[in-house]
Amino acid sequence: MKFKIFFFLFLLFLLFYLYVDHLNPENVKLYFGYGKFYETSVATYVVASFILGVIFSIIISFFYDLKKLIVGWREDRKGRKKDEFKELFEKAKSYEMRGDREKAIESLNKLIRRLPDMEDTYMHLSDLYVSAKDYNKAIETLELAETYLGKRESILLKRVKVRIIAKDTQKIENELKEALKLNESNLETLTMLRDFYISGKSWDEAYEVEKKIKKFIKTEDEDLRVLGIRYEKAETLFNKKFEANSEAIIKELKEIISENKRFIPSYVLLAEAYKRTGKLNEAGRVYGRGYSKTGHIIFLLKMEDLYIDRGNPEVILKIYRRILDISPKNYLVSFLYARLCLRLEMIDEAIDMLNTLFAEGLDFKGLHKAMAEAYIHRGEMENAVEEFRKAFPAEHVYIPFICTNCQAKKVEWVNFCENCNSWDTVSVKREDFLYTESSELKMFYEGEDWDREGV
Repeated sequence: MKFKIFFFLFLLFLLFYLYVDHLNPENVKLYFGYGKFYETSVATYVVASFILGVIFSIIISFFYDLKKLIVGWREDRKGRKKDEFKELFEKAKSYEMRGDREKAIESLNKLIRRLPDMEDTYMHLSDLYVSAKDYNKAIETLELAETYLGKRESILLKRVKVRIIAKDTQKIENELKEALKLNESNLETLTMLRDFYISGKSWDEAYEVEKKIKKFIKTEDEDLRVLGIRYEKAETLFNKKFEANSEAIIKELKEIISENKRFIPSYVLLAEAYKRTGKLNEAGRVYGRGYSKTGHIIFLLKMEDLYIDRGNPEVILKIYRRILDISPKNYLVSFLYARLCLRLEMIDEAIDMLNTLFAEGLDFKGLHKAMAEAYIHRGEMENAVEEFRKAFPAEHVYIPFICTNCQAKKVEWVNFCENCNSWDTVSVKREDFLYTESSELKMFYEGEDWDREGV
């Protein structure tokens, strides 16, 4: 049937040719340069043009089909290669799941030699070396990946992570910068570089990177991190060149406070700056404003030192008593007041307050330690030994501080938690005091005039 159709079409084409040749008996000349020409009938010219068009179409179609065939062959080869890789990769992982790490490492190394252009193999093998704490082998594996695959962002970042775990910091900065050349807006890379500068206390560099991150992330955490880095820059200047830069430092700290009135470290450092310039009254006011905005006990502790050093302990005693008049169930302040009484050798008042706390059901090591010291002042050594026994094993601190972000315990209040690279997150572990802030107390200290009589 197919040949009959072809013969029929050929017959029609032949009839068409004869018909056109009959209608156009004259010849035409086809010039092709230098006065040369080819003479033939119109019908022959039309048919020749048609045949040439068909030939060109066939040639083009041939090359298109050839290209399609090559692409299909490559895809098929790639698919077979992918299936082969998957089978061998899963086999290597099965060794790992059975706990045979050495066999898994051996299988992955064989897979790299057989199929060196598969990134997942290098990544997983480096993880196995890290789990075995063979960090040099992990780095070598990732360097081999770069040799076969070229510089890739994922490989560079993986290598940086291994170096961080291995505490090999020498090349981290350069590798992160190399990754940023490949993708300057990669937030993970920027974050890692910023944290690297923070861990090295390179505050100027950290600030420049953080400004880039802030273009992409606009959250309260990032706002706080910017303030923290600015604060660290001011503190570094405070510690190294305060006399020459005192006005600039105070101005910067005030600006930080104006941007975030609950950023505790800036209040503390600003008060220290005033103390260093001899403005003790101003330092006291800063502590007062800090407590009025945050309610954080660090300001009460700082005021204790300030007013005792000035020879005016009655000021801080008055502040504590006013707070306890308004909020007698504030066990944290009650305990601080008892400790202050011990410090000022007001032993009877200290013991009365400590006994009140015991009667309220409080029981923690710092409380027993404080009571033991009170008994020592009274000369009641037997009672003191009993309280020390209850405080055993003795802790170095009376009051437990903790980072509210990562729950890391702290011996004392610090402005920065190195465990999670966060500022202004260290506070008292409130649940140890069964403490809930009363609305009356909050209204009291937020009024900002609670300490004016004594300042």
